[in-house]
Amino acid sequence: MKKLLLYIILGGAVMLGATSCEKYLDIVPRGQKIPQTFDDFKALLESSNAHVMDWSNQAIVANEWGYMSFQISSVNLTTVNYLWMESQDRLQYLQTDNGYNWSYKSIFSYNVVINHITTATTGSATDKAALLAQAKVLRAAQYFYLVNSYCKTYDAATAATDPGILINVSDDMEQKLTQSSVKEVYDFMINDLNNALPALPDMGNNPLFPGKGTAYALLARIYMFQRDFAKAEEMTDKALAVNNKLFDFVQYYYDNKTLADANTPSINIPKYEFKSPENYLFNYGGMMQQLQGFYISVVKAQDSVQYDKGDARRIVNFARQTVGGELILSYRRFDDVNVGGIRTPEMYYYKAECLARAGKYNEAMDVLNQVRVKRIIKEAYTPATAATEADAIALIRREMRCEYRGYGLWYLDYRRFNNDPKYKATLTKTEGGAVRTITPESHLWIMPFSQTAIAYGEGRLKQNSK
Repeated sequence: MKKLLLYIILGGAVMLGATSCEKYLDIVPRGQKIPQTFDDFKALLESSNAHVMDWSNQAIVANEWGYMSFQISSVNLTTVNYLWMESQDRLQYLQTDNGYNWSYKSIFSYNVVINHITTATTGSATDKAALLAQAKVLRAAQYFYLVNSYCKTYDAATAATDPGILINVSDDMEQKLTQSSVKEVYDFMINDLNNALPALPDMGNNPLFPGKGTAYALLARIYMFQRDFAKAEEMTDKALAVNNKLFDFVQYYYDNKTLADANTPSINIPKYEFKSPENYLFNYGGMMQQLQGFYISVVKAQDSVQYDKGDARRIVNFARQTVGGELILSYRRFDDVNVGGIRTPEMYYYKAECLARAGKYNEAMDVLNQVRVKRIIKEAYTPATAATEADAIALIRREMRCEYRGYGLWYLDYRRFNNDPKYKATLTKTEGGAVRTITPESHLWIMPFSQTAIAYGEGRLKQNSK
């Protein structure tokens, strides 16, 4: 296997991927090993280093978490994104980009499996085909992250000419990649997922290994962004047919009620997220989340109204505190967080939205309430109802925000609805002593390629934002 001795990492050693997948830092990794057996290849996909999807900068633009005044007193990449400072050139603060780097590092690992698993000295043909298919699903998930972070949102009228990202399908580090269009990236993802489906198990042995449910769920995301709601609904139905389980957060609250009801800044209650029955796929959200989850994240007190009074997620996860004279809700539950993966609630929200867009408001709310009844404590629960499409979609989006704060799904939701003539809207807030706005057309919704990425692109990577 050409050059693999230099680049493959097993046993937890870390290799830093160059941003264009063409050049790498001159580091000889520890634990060098050429994959030979089936278990060697399987270890590549099971490594936590191959399951990182960093939505940090994107979540900041979407204001998924809040910042206190002393945290936003200087101008840097975080404050430019959080305060929507459109006049600032973000590239001056972006020498390199961990999210971009991690994605291409993971893609390289997947490519090794896809291109060489058939040569493994052990393992059945069936097992090899399944692992190859799982690598394709993981690769498609990373390309979805990249194209929906660094490129214009999919628009059928312009996608064929809108500049996208570099598509790498090789493990040869000397190749010269060219920038694909947004449409080409979407076509590539759909093709990878459809090709993978026949060989996939329904669910992986653990949430690091995707199954048919993962592929269907990712296809649902893709079709929602393409505004093909009929196909998206079909994929949500197929995903939920494989796994429609919901974690019972209400019971989790009752089981831990004494600790949850106390307004203590830290609570030691059972971890559940990695083993959650909701998981189609688990991905960490960067090194910070991998080490401590959302433990130091903050919600502004005024934003707590987004939660229903009896929302167990708010009661369990947050404590009210006054820090520097500011009233905040601080995240207090330590757990692994499935930031970059896919879970069943997202499919329920997509299904409900598709029904609402088809004029089936009661059915949409029935689907939404299947999630809500597992989130709102019994003493406070009231079923959601809607008489119009707009009302239904507003309730669905509100529920999504309560479920996925900090996961990057707010950002994806804004990106998608910014491209919807009926629902796109300018966001407004008062922060740092000023009224701030971000329009649906703002360049801030598109992450810029870092200085390193552009340099390594050697003229073949066009900047999509600033």
